[in-house]
Amino acid sequence: MANSNKVLLNNFNRGGLADSRWSGVADSYYKLTGLDPHTTPGLLKVGQKLTKISSTTVTEFCKERVVSSNGMIYWFSSTTGKIWQQTPSTNAFELIFTTTAAAGGVGCLGAIEYQGYIYWATESRLHRIAATGNDTAAEWTSNAALNWATFTKTDSLFHPMLELNLVLYIGDGNLVAQVDAGVFTANALDIKTPLRVKSLGKIGVDLLVGTWVANTITQTELIRWNTYSVSFTTSDTIPETGINAFIPADNFVLLQAGLAGNLYTYDGSTTELYKTIPGEYTPTKYGYVYPSSSGNLNGQLLFGMSNGTGNPCDLGVYRLARHDRKYPFILDFPYPISERDGTALVTTAIEIGGLAVSGFNVYVAWKRTVDGDPDTYVYGVDKLDYDNKLDGAYFETRIMNVNREELSTMENYVLNYYQIPTSCNITLAYDKNYAGYVNMTAVKDSQRNTISSEEGVEASVLSVKATFTTSANTGPSIESGAVLLK
Repeated sequence: MANSNKVLLNNFNRGGLADSRWSGVADSYYKLTGLDPHTTPGLLKVGQKLTKISSTTVTEFCKERVVSSNGMIYWFSSTTGKIWQQTPSTNAFELIFTTTAAAGGVGCLGAIEYQGYIYWATESRLHRIAATGNDTAAEWTSNAALNWATFTKTDSLFHPMLELNLVLYIGDGNLVAQVDAGVFTANALDIKTPLRVKSLGKIGVDLLVGTWVANTITQTELIRWNTYSVSFTTSDTIPETGINAFIPADNFVLLQAGLAGNLYTYDGSTTELYKTIPGEYTPTKYGYVYPSSSGNLNGQLLFGMSNGTGNPCDLGVYRLARHDRKYPFILDFPYPISERDGTALVTTAIEIGGLAVSGFNVYVAWKRTVDGDPDTYVYGVDKLDYDNKLDGAYFETRIMNVNREELSTMENYVLNYYQIPTSCNITLAYDKNYAGYVNMTAVKDSQRNTISSEEGVEASVLSVKATFTTSANTGPSIESGAVLLK
């Protein structure tokens, strides 16, 4: 991690998350959890927390959401027909409607607002309701147009939706359906089987179709269609199990594919591996981003990583961002969900569903699996809380050593802080020879604005950690730091 005995800890907005505990680009860190390296370049601050706002009202996992022009936000159950209406001004949730369908399952597989209507899809049917004038349960019951249209393939897993060129496109098996000025067409585009449409994106005025076959088939295709020709324009084969989600970026296409946390860019004809979410991926440890688990917050790309099985990485909301064009895009992990295990952050056994951005507000639907006999499940919708910092945010360095074959001594671990407000603190810890973290006795020097520890830790393999204690909406912020080894 360093070429000398002084390991610098700085440039937090230039390296982001490392590829692993052992390797990464300059200024990258093994963990960057709940921190904010972007708002004020040169300072590492504690980020805002996610706070649960749905109480016990939302009782199921919502993979789909609609931020409506009527001022409400709608959350759709992925397993039953339940739809919850959220009033953003009060964060009140109401079970507004329960979908029934003439055929097939009633879990929501896609939803969007298009030309004044809220559309949502179940296995075999497309439903809709006018967005305006329908904000009570009675009005939904009276005015919802259930079974408004019928899908041809009746895909039981995915009906992704995207508006492009004033037309609504909907995936259905190996077909792309469309709604154009209120007219439904079940087969606007067909692609070869066994490919199935899992996600939809766009490049310019062209539609991008992300496909999937099965988690056991390691080949999929990204299809580009100009939306008017009888067939697609180009297709790029990708050696992944499927294209799970498009992440809304500006002036480039970013997508998540496969089960091993891979992010790809697309230049219009070919895809290229961009970055991998750090973790350990095996046949029994994998995860993915759901099609509607992404958003763009003031240029910051947010996406939720969900557990498939085995907890392959930290699970929650990741961010790919930079302060402006002078800086590189970096990946970090700013938003663990609101759940806690005692006081500890929960980053395992989590699925992230619909992610909604409305102005400065970010909303995240999630599901937590609690081990038991049988397992139990907890559901919720979180909101980015601008009144409270995340208590317990932390960073961990990559492995440091002077000479791997010999013992080195850590003489000092010091952080230079900008501020540590009243009732806030920074806890320093070390991990010696992979034995686990041990807290250190730290000394705060208010004349030099440093917090440091000189415990003389002797090790052949060493990493250090800093954990931030906050108080309401105040928290520590640091400029830089160093670890002195000999």
